[in-house]
Amino acid sequence: MLAKSKITSTQKNFTRFLNKAIAVCLLVVGVIAGATFYPETSTVHAEETEKPSMRIQVSPTDNRVALNKGETNEYSFNVDNTGTDSYDFKVYVTPYSVTNEKYSPNFSNETSHTMLRRWIDFKNEAGEYVKENTYTVQPGQRKEVHYRITVPADIPGGGQYAMIFVEAIPKTDNNTGGIRTISRLGYRVFGRTNGETKESAEILNHNMDSFYTSGKVKMTGSVKNDGNADFNAIFKIKVEKIFGGVVYEDSKGYDVLPETTRTIEMLWEDTPAFGIYRITSSMNALDKSSSTTKIVLIIPIFMIVILLMLLTITIAWFIILYRKRQAQKSKLII
Repeated sequence: MLAKSKITSTQKNFTRFLNKAIAVCLLVVGVIAGATFYPETSTVHAEETEKPSMRIQVSPTDNRVALNKGETNEYSFNVDNTGTDSYDFKVYVTPYSVTNEKYSPNFSNETSHTMLRRWIDFKNEAGEYVKENTYTVQPGQRKEVHYRITVPADIPGGGQYAMIFVEAIPKTDNNTGGIRTISRLGYRVFGRTNGETKESAEILNHNMDSFYTSGKVKMTGSVKNDGNADFNAIFKIKVEKIFGGVVYEDSKGYDVLPETTRTIEMLWEDTPAFGIYRITSSMNALDKSSSTTKIVLIIPIFMIVILLMLLTITIAWFIILYRKRQAQKSKLII
């Protein structure tokens, strides 16, 4: 009986120790989780900011046009001076293409799809059309830039792409030590000829991970354009709670140029630090589509560590309890 009493007392003491250990672990979880999910809100004081002396704005930022053989059409865009000083700016046109699957822009490579650059001219103050022109815009004023596209009779089929640059010309300042800051904005021109057009899309891959310890939930996919004209690939994301209810939903379009492959990445910007969600990601490109739905677990590393600690303590408790019971049985048999 004495041996049994000692074993029972030991079990009670260990149980108390286990309860305290679990309580401490849960306290740590609560403190860290509170700091993670409910961070202290910092006070932001509004400060008056002065307008820069030179600030340029272009609207709209692109134009999609039909290119018919032998036709000439005129278009325009606006340049706004939102700074405090007047300035001159020049406009000129370059080819527009991309160099990799991440779509890094290239403004120097000439291809059969960048011939549009040669067909664009700008209207100067005398009403003449030139390849490059300079204008002046006063503070708070807008300048309308007119340009024309003259399409030759012999053109390839499909898409044509160019970039019109609006570049502010900095004033000479002897105090700058030879360093000049240049402000330059781009205005894209996407054209499609009335020649033979081939549209072809292929979705190469479409991925989404099921487990995250930090960062934002990310969906990726690659779309290949085998045709000679651009198309718009649509990427959609829908985040739902396990037991119903939409948490987040978004849809974006991405241009895919001819004879290129584009890797698209879409993020859930407000990804929480912890949760389990059902996420559906879909891609559409012309007549091709792909969709995937996954159960996604988001759990910080510190929570994984604490859960492992609790699991280790529980396993140790069961092992000790089992050994004590085996020792108790042995003594009762004796």
